[in-house]
Amino acid sequence: MGQKYRNRFTDPEIIKKIEKLEKSPQAQAKLQAVKNGMREKIKAPFYIGCLGIIIIGIIAIRINEFVFILIYLAWKFWSKYLKKNKEDIANAYIDNFLLPILKEILADTTINYFELMDLVILEKLVSDSDVYHSNCHIIFGDFYKTEFCNMESYHYREDSNGHKESVRDFTGQVLVAKIPTNINGHIRIVPVCKKNFLGHKNYGRYGNIRKDEEVFETESMAFNDAYSIFYTDDFYVPLILDPKILNILTNWKDKMRVCFYMNNKYISLAFESNEFLFSIPKTPKEVDDLSMAGEYEKIRWKLADFYNLINLIGEKL
Repeated sequence: MGQKYRNRFTDPEIIKKIEKLEKSPQAQAKLQAVKNGMREKIKAPFYIGCLGIIIIGIIAIRINEFVFILIYLAWKFWSKYLKKNKEDIANAYIDNFLLPILKEILADTTINYFELMDLVILEKLVSDSDVYHSNCHIIFGDFYKTEFCNMESYHYREDSNGHKESVRDFTGQVLVAKIPTNINGHIRIVPVCKKNFLGHKNYGRYGNIRKDEEVFETESMAFNDAYSIFYTDDFYVPLILDPKILNILTNWKDKMRVCFYMNNKYISLAFESNEFLFSIPKTPKEVDDLSMAGEYEKIRWKLADFYNLINLIGEKL
């Protein structure tokens, strides 16, 4: 089944269909009107903010004793306005550029941009971070109900003056397919971040081997150089991780770090791309650059490889 979904994302005819749809006169007129509205909403906070400062300044001069109350009320209004304005821009982007192309591929896809992904899933992938943020929560309309999100994670440390500061550990994407795998425990494939002169591996915030885990060595030197496999399931780990699966992960190592986690309930992947995908436009230029086909290209190969991976694992199970 995973192969069928993979083919949907690699089919060149779908790209042509999206491009043709986008270039039609009706679509062009609609998208241009949407872009105009988005540009106005992006510019509006600047003008409203300037006007608000002037009005508050004039009132504060005349009614000095109420200035703090006035500032508090203005701040409350401003916070609500900015939140609503951001949601309006996000909805315009999702409803007109992102969701239509995803529904073209998988019709039952849904998007809740500001909904958070399950924290436990994120913690299993980058286990040594302290704080996790996610956005752009997409549930694809496939058999597995595959979930997508952008993720950023941090840990805290003290600087030389004893002040706590946050350090970014991960920026990228997470994909999760909730599949009953029947494995006992979990399998974790962690990217090697660096090695010392003795060849000892450092995994950064992806996390070192844990007390309950063992290490599985493959026959591929290229894979072993890029990843380590930690597991608690003696039976399934050699069965699942065949050369085809290892090749998919090995091919990713030159593009970005990838982390894999699998237990009895789901399979997940984290792509450390160092960028967010499907970000809400923040400037008029970003609005001008929007296109339906362009948004589709941002993710299709990640999804194609993910579905291929699920298909291969499903065959083993």
